[in-house]
Amino acid sequence: MKNIIQSSLLFLSILLNSVSVFAVQDDPPEGALDLPECDVYLFDVVTAENLISIANGRNVTQRRGYDNQPWFTPKSQTFLFTANHQPDRTDVYEFELASGKIRQLTDSPDQEYSPQVSEDDQTLSFVTDGKTANQSIWSSNREGKNLNWVLKNLGEREPVGYYAWNRSTGKILFWSRYGFSLQLVDIQSNTTRYVTGDAIPVSPQIIPRTANFSFVHRQGNGEAWIKELNPETLAIRPLVMIEGANHHYAWTPDGSILMAQGTQLKQWRVGGKWKDVADFSEYAMQSPTRVAVSPDGKKLAVVAVAVEQD
Repeated sequence: MKNIIQSSLLFLSILLNSVSVFAVQDDPPEGALDLPECDVYLFDVVTAENLISIANGRNVTQRRGYDNQPWFTPKSQTFLFTANHQPDRTDVYEFELASGKIRQLTDSPDQEYSPQVSEDDQTLSFVTDGKTANQSIWSSNREGKNLNWVLKNLGEREPVGYYAWNRSTGKILFWSRYGFSLQLVDIQSNTTRYVTGDAIPVSPQIIPRTANFSFVHRQGNGEAWIKELNPETLAIRPLVMIEGANHHYAWTPDGSILMAQGTQLKQWRVGGKWKDVADFSEYAMQSPTRVAVSPDGKKLAVVAVAVEQD
């Protein structure tokens, strides 16, 4: 009997300890979004003999949570980004390079992603998501007011994941979230054209000094290529094959492409091959993915995971 009592007490002690351990674990708040932990790092860019180098890298968001999708504004004085300062939603924020100040631009119960701004720096655009949101491209003023569905006249309800909007031509190239396809929209003529399937979920880009778009396409043999689309002729031509697992990239003002692969920043120029031009390993960051280059070519934003330092 004594052994039975001792065994029961031991089992009860283990059970209570197990309950106490589980009780102190941090459960995610109800309704919280399943978003990765990431921050935005900012670097100075130096160009010598057509090759990029970076310096003075620092974590400019530096908090627990999701800070992603940086997009520089036209005068290179700020960049927009998406963040979840509340666990059940994301909003658009703006980082001021000179002061380091961050201010919130949108404040809605839904989620905003992929922020951009017009050439006069007055009209925001973004993709919405949420329980009641029409997942499409929307615009607002810089206070997040005067909300407008950009594709309303088209009745286009294809769920938008990423997009590039050339406001001077009225052309938008967007990646369909569930279709893994690309659609070309002409706002001026209210028309939509299917471009291609097998598109990889990466933001399309406007190629500098042109009206053409670039996008990432998966070939039948599994290779991922950055390709160019002429929106007038719909002609597509391959530019360069991506060497690595990360597919996010950015154009520099002089027509180079930058992307992160592992700890390396790689650069490609027309007619050349990918070159390792910088190493992120000396900075307290890991798993870099998205990159963005300021219009003046002097700043580079990189999304990565912060490494905790002792």
